[in-house]
Amino acid sequence: MNIPLNKLEGDQFIEIFNLQEADDSIFENYQRYDFYQVVWFTKVTGDNTYFIDFREYKIEDNQIVIVFPGQIDMLDVQGKEGYLFAIHNENFFNINQHLQSDYLNGYSSNVFISVDNQTKEILHKLMELILQEYNDSNRITLMESYMEAFLFHVSSLFESNEKIKNKSDEAVAELMRYIDTYFISERETDFYADKLGVSNRKLNELSIKGTGKTIKQHLQERLILEIKKEIRLKTKSLKEIAFDLGFSEPAYFTRFFKQQTGMTPSEFRDK
Repeated sequence: MNIPLNKLEGDQFIEIFNLQEADDSIFENYQRYDFYQVVWFTKVTGDNTYFIDFREYKIEDNQIVIVFPGQIDMLDVQGKEGYLFAIHNENFFNINQHLQSDYLNGYSSNVFISVDNQTKEILHKLMELILQEYNDSNRITLMESYMEAFLFHVSSLFESNEKIKNKSDEAVAELMRYIDTYFISERETDFYADKLGVSNRKLNELSIKGTGKTIKQHLQERLILEIKKEIRLKTKSLKEIAFDLGFSEPAYFTRFFKQQTGMTPSEFRDK
């Protein structure tokens, strides 16, 4: 099956859609994305089936789910009200650098969070601020701050509900924790397979089933995000960043970054 990869257009870092105004073509066929999606279903009528990575979920009023980059989804948008946030990987990463949420890290993929009445009121107030800024200046600092507040409340619902946490795939959660801890020093699947006591093949199967990505893809993406973060901090030279992140030669560091992003580290820094 040839499934297109959707990307955010231009320099957009966060895009917002009203589900009730969304074009059917956005969801009617299987789609794949290279960015994060946060979907808040405020009202659901009609067909309440949502397919993510070909797995069937039943959605309800006032539920929120995160669809991670690389995942595939399909939804009948008719009868659905709410919001969809399309968030660039780097912006999502910046937000979670502050929140340090297991849920946002993807340790528990595609868990649907039910929003209680108190949190719903808070999220609606935040939505007023988010939409006002989005339709006005759409300044990255403010949008990230508002989205951080929004996702803080969503993550808190996950962390406080043991029943929801226990539904997640613990093997995938453990894998993602290990990748976050060891991605600089350990870049071979063997290491993570040994940690989890499974074969390389089995671990990749678990990773693809749970997140839509191989171990190698997770390691590469995590490394790229770390490189971009270090470049933005402007506290180290590119050579220092390369050696600190385990690259034996600056030339290999440059080649790796360009293969993954289409630009050199110097071009990214200047941009």
